[in-house]
Amino acid sequence: MQSYWNRFAFVRLTLWLAIGIVVGTFVSSLYSIFLLLFILSIVSYFALTAFRNRYFKTQQSLQLGVLAFVMSCSVGYLNAYFQSEKNSQQHLLNHNYEQLTAFKASLISKAKETEKTQSFRVQINAVKVDSVWMALHSKAIIYLQKGRKTDSLFYGDELLINSGLSVLEGPKNPLEFNYKRFLGFSQIYFQQYVPLDNYTILKEENGNPFISASIRSSTYLSDLLGKYINDPQSLAIAKALTIGVKDELDDDIKSAYASAGAMHVLAVSGLHVGIIFLIISALFKPWKHRQKGRFVFAVVSIIGLWTYAFITGLSPSVLRAATMFSFIIVGQTFKRHTNIYNTLAASAFVLLLFNPFLLFSVGFQLSYLAVFGIVFFQPKIYKLLAVRNKLLDKIWAITAVSIAAQLATAPLGILYFHQFPTYFFISNLVVIPAAFLILNGSILLLAFSWWEWLAKLIGSIIDLLIWAVNQLIFMFERFPASTIEGIYMITFETWLIYLIIVFFALFIVAQKITYWRYAFITIFLCSFLIINRHLKRASENRFIVYATKGDKAFALRNGFSQYIKLDTALIEDKSKLRFHVYPSQLQAGIADFHPDDFNPKNQQQIFRDWNGIFLTVWNDLVIGVISGEVKQNFQLNEKAKIDYLIMSENRGSKCDLVFDQFEIGYVIIDASNNYYEIQRLKNILEEKQINYYVVPEEGAFELKI
Repeated sequence: MQSYWNRFAFVRLTLWLAIGIVVGTFVSSLYSIFLLLFILSIVSYFALTAFRNRYFKTQQSLQLGVLAFVMSCSVGYLNAYFQSEKNSQQHLLNHNYEQLTAFKASLISKAKETEKTQSFRVQINAVKVDSVWMALHSKAIIYLQKGRKTDSLFYGDELLINSGLSVLEGPKNPLEFNYKRFLGFSQIYFQQYVPLDNYTILKEENGNPFISASIRSSTYLSDLLGKYINDPQSLAIAKALTIGVKDELDDDIKSAYASAGAMHVLAVSGLHVGIIFLIISALFKPWKHRQKGRFVFAVVSIIGLWTYAFITGLSPSVLRAATMFSFIIVGQTFKRHTNIYNTLAASAFVLLLFNPFLLFSVGFQLSYLAVFGIVFFQPKIYKLLAVRNKLLDKIWAITAVSIAAQLATAPLGILYFHQFPTYFFISNLVVIPAAFLILNGSILLLAFSWWEWLAKLIGSIIDLLIWAVNQLIFMFERFPASTIEGIYMITFETWLIYLIIVFFALFIVAQKITYWRYAFITIFLCSFLIINRHLKRASENRFIVYATKGDKAFALRNGFSQYIKLDTALIEDKSKLRFHVYPSQLQAGIADFHPDDFNPKNQQQIFRDWNGIFLTVWNDLVIGVISGEVKQNFQLNEKAKIDYLIMSENRGSKCDLVFDQFEIGYVIIDASNNYYEIQRLKNILEEKQINYYVVPEEGAFELKI
C-alpha cells in the first residue's frame, strides 16, 4: 500500500500546502515559527541529499518525504501570510480609517450594474486624513450613483473620491452568510456609496494593458451576441454560457437551472473549457498521433484555451480551468510517467502559489472535486452497465459522468446551498449536449458576424435552441420533489461524509475489508452527531429578533415549532428573507418555513392586543410588542411586569405611559425603527434606567432557554 501511495506525491504535497494556507489565513501569529520551520526544512533537505548514503544510514526516503511535507506546509503558510495585504503596516486597516475624508482609487474590475448604481472593485492608493495625504493602500467596493459620468468609466481609470469609507460588517443574524469574510478572501475590507458629484477622474485607462484588452474583447463579443440574438432571456443565457457575463440572468432562470442541477452550465468554467478543448481536438486530430505533431497539437491547444480565457475577460473560473487543462495537455504530450491525479494536483499547487485564497473559493473547491470525482468514479460507474447500442452508450456515459461529479460535490453543495437536485442525471442529458451546441453556435455566430444574413440565421437557431432547453429546464423544476431543500449540515459533518467517500474509494482500489470497516464506523459517528444535534434542537427554546433593515421580524421557537412575525414587505422580498432569516430556520429544523412559500396565516396567533400593546406569555416570560398606537387612557392599580418589550415601527413617541406603569425588564429596539427614533428611545431608556438592546447596531437579539 505504501508503494501505491508513493504514486500520489504531488497530491500529498498539495494537501500539505492547503493546510499551511488555512493556518496562515486564520492564525497569523505563528509567522516566526513557520519561517523557522521553512529554513530548517530547506537546510535539512539539502544536507540529506548531499550526504546520501555516506553519513545517514536510515530510511532517507521517509526523512525526505517528511521534510518535503513540512516545507510544503511552511510555503503555504508563508505565502498566505505575505499575500494577505492586511498584514502590511501600510494597509488602511492598520490606521485611523474612520477619519479619512477623501481617497484616490484605481478601478480594477468591470462595472456591475444595478438599477441605480454601477459598482467597481478598486485599489486605494492614497487617503486624505486631516488635510494630509497618506500613501496607504487597500481594496474596496464602491457604488457609484448612475449618470452620464459613470457611462464612460472603464477598468484602469483613477478617481479622486471625496468621501469616507465604511468598513465591511460581519453577519448580524444567526448563520447569515458572512459577506465580510467572503470579500476578505479577495482582500476587500471596505465599501462605500458615492454620489455623482463626489468624484472626479484623474487618469483614464491607466491599468494593465493586457487585462484592459481582455475586458474590451469580452464587451465587444457581448455586444455582437446582443445584435443577433433577440430574446432577452436567450441572450442572457448565451452571454453567460459563451463569455461568462452573468449579470443579465434573472432570478427565475437561476432558480430553475439550480433546481434541475444544471447551474454549472451558466457559469463559464471547466465544462466550457473542456468543450473548447474537444473542438480543438476534433480539428487537429490527425496531429495528435504523430511524433512531432503532438507538440504542435499541444501548443495549438494551449493557445486556444488561453485565447478563450482572454476573450471571456480572464474570469477566475476560466483561468482555473485553463490552467488545469494546460497541465493535462503538457503531461500527455511529454508522456510523463505520472497519473492524472498528480497532474490535477500540480495545477492546483501552481494556482494556490499564485493566489492562496483561491482555496476558500466555492468554485475552486467544487471544480476540483468534480474533476477528481469524474476521473475516479466515472470509469467504475460506466463499467457497471454494458450497453451495445451506440446512442444508449453515449447516454449512459454522460449519466455516469453526472453521477460521478455529483458524488464528489454533493456534500459540499449541501453544506453551502442546503439543497440537492434529484433529477440532475436527466437534466444533464439535455444541458450538456445543449451547451456543446450553443457554445459551438455562438463561436460560429461571432466568426461570421461580418456576414449579417448568416449571423442572423445562426442567432435565430441559437435563440430557438435556448428556448427549447429552457422549457425542458422549467419542466424539470415542476417535477415532484425536483429539489430536496432545507438540508442543513455543519462543516465537521461534511468532512465526515467526505471521509466516508474516501474510505469507500480506498476499498474499491485496495480491496481491503479494513477500509470498509472504517467507512461504517465513520457512518455511525456521523449519524450519531446528526441525531444528537436534532435532539438538542428539539428541546431548545429560542427568542430571536432579527436584524432585517427597515422591517420587523421576530420568532418565538419551541423545538421544531415556532411563532414568527414578519412585516408584509419582508415576506414579499424573497431574497431579503432568504438572506437574513432563512439560515437560522434551516439550522433549527423548522419544516414549515420557506422564503418562497411562506404563509403567515398557517400560524396560530399567540399575541393579544391590550390597549395597543401586544402581549403573550412564552416559557413563563411576558413578551410585549409595540408596533401601533398605544392608548393613553388606561391606568393600572399596580405595576405589571413585561420581561421583554419589542419597540417597532417608530411607535415610541407616545410610550411614556407604558414605561411608567409597567415594570419592564428589557427593551429591544428592532430594525424597523429609523436612526432618529433609535437615538430618542436610547435617551429615554437611559434616563429611566431601563436595560435595552439595539438590533440595528448590535445585530439580532437571541435569548436561549
